[in-house]
Amino acid sequence: MNARRRIGDSPRRLLAVLAVFLILAAGILTVIHFGQEKQGFHEDEVYSYFSSNRTAGLAWPDHVWLDTQTMTDECVVLPGEGFRYQLVHTVQSWDVHPPLYYDLLHTVCSLVPGVFSKWTGIGLNLAAYVLCFFLLLALCRQLRFPRRISLLILLVWAIHPMTVSAAMFIRMYLWLTVFVLLCLLLHLRLLTGYTRRRMILIMLTSCFGFLTHYYYFLYFFFTGVTMALLWFFQKTEDMRATNLGTRLSRIGRYVLWCAVSLLAAVLIYPSALSHILRGYRGKEAAESFFSPAGWASRISFFTGLVNDYLFSGVLAALLFLFLILAVTGGRGERTLKPRVFLLILPAFFYFLVVSETALLLGNTSNRYLMPVYPIILLVMIAAGFKLLGRMIAYWKPEENRRRSLLYWKCARTALYLLLAGLFLFVDLRGLLASDHVLFLYPENRARIERIRENNDIPAVIIYNEETPENIWRLYDKLAEFSEVYFIAATSEGGIEDEILENAGRVYVFAADTPDNIDRDARIADLFRIDPSLRNKQILDRMEMWTWFELGG
Repeated sequence: MNARRRIGDSPRRLLAVLAVFLILAAGILTVIHFGQEKQGFHEDEVYSYFSSNRTAGLAWPDHVWLDTQTMTDECVVLPGEGFRYQLVHTVQSWDVHPPLYYDLLHTVCSLVPGVFSKWTGIGLNLAAYVLCFFLLLALCRQLRFPRRISLLILLVWAIHPMTVSAAMFIRMYLWLTVFVLLCLLLHLRLLTGYTRRRMILIMLTSCFGFLTHYYYFLYFFFTGVTMALLWFFQKTEDMRATNLGTRLSRIGRYVLWCAVSLLAAVLIYPSALSHILRGYRGKEAAESFFSPAGWASRISFFTGLVNDYLFSGVLAALLFLFLILAVTGGRGERTLKPRVFLLILPAFFYFLVVSETALLLGNTSNRYLMPVYPIILLVMIAAGFKLLGRMIAYWKPEENRRRSLLYWKCARTALYLLLAGLFLFVDLRGLLASDHVLFLYPENRARIERIRENNDIPAVIIYNEETPENIWRLYDKLAEFSEVYFIAATSEGGIEDEILENAGRVYVFAADTPDNIDRDARIADLFRIDPSLRNKQILDRMEMWTWFELGG
């Protein structure tokens, strides 16, 4: 009988495998499509290239022309300068991030020296995307979800706007997602039995995860606490009916292994401790966490992001639907299994702590929650179908009532399709919305086209000396000029330059400041040096910058 069942199930398995790869192909094509639509860079994305590939370090000049190729050279690997990982680690030690992602980006850029392209970063993210996809598949198998549920989870995640946004954002967050999902998978397997091999894999995952982003430690810590509590209270099969000494011994060995993994990460990258304890981001995070006055507003802000961007504004409707299903369901098994705690508790506490410590940066703050977005989607979809199945089973008619049974089966299929359609509606609504796939910057297309048509006009940067890093926000625009004239906003002395004396028209990119007095004074200097300049027109307002045209 078992042999016949396996033979009969083979075509279904083949169809399931085919469906998995079709979903993966659809997801990759979706990422590539939006990659083609990406028209600009977030300043942190340019920083990813700059800090991974810098040559000498660029000091912004004052009252001097700068060849924009010099800026580009700082963002690419020049011939003969590839695979310099020690320099990557040194540069990151000056900032507040661990180096693994920058090592990976530097490796990709070293394979194409001299090339600055969004596709090097997106390509690296695509590798993480594929790994996340198969880790999510492995999670579904580990959790023994039915195939239809697993395929729906894969499809919803693969084309979700937040998944695509993570692939578009040339930073470390999709790679952080890889290690978060791998951490969850390995601990789910650890529930079935404690082995040295599994602990070694958890150690390696934790070491690399910590070296990708320090927020990995939050998820790992809450996963470890949940695991220890499950063992202590004998919630796993291999710990039932064991004495207290055995349980404490298991927990002690686990904590030791985890501590060794984090110690190894610190030994590999000693700057990690100073980043966390003395770095400005570590201090800001601590101040935010220990300021209870802002907790409610911060949690409200990040909950709003989950509602708007992960569930396209229908989170309340989904929760209300689940409540109805739970109330109307039958008396199925209500005991929460250990794996449910591992799925929910670490992600929930990660959300709470990140809500209290992360930067409030509008919709781009989604980046901090992206590592647990796949887990939230998995839990929501699985819970929805579990509750729906419980309700349907409760209302199932007796076997001898054939007509009623046929109606019940049709209703069951319709309800399953309706719930699946609701989750896919969330995806499609987000993909079609103009602002739900982040980090595309479509408004840059018109800006760059305008500059290309007029790149013979002299360009002047008036920058704020206190925040010179904001110049990188303009990099893709400035790269269209052969050279740019730099002026520090508070610098003294007039302008003496032959090109600007006879320009007739000048583009000015001026940093926004609270009073704009200094930048206005420097623009006045430009009017004085060229009497033919009489008018000032605002062409565009960009984040922290205003683009002017000075003309006759």
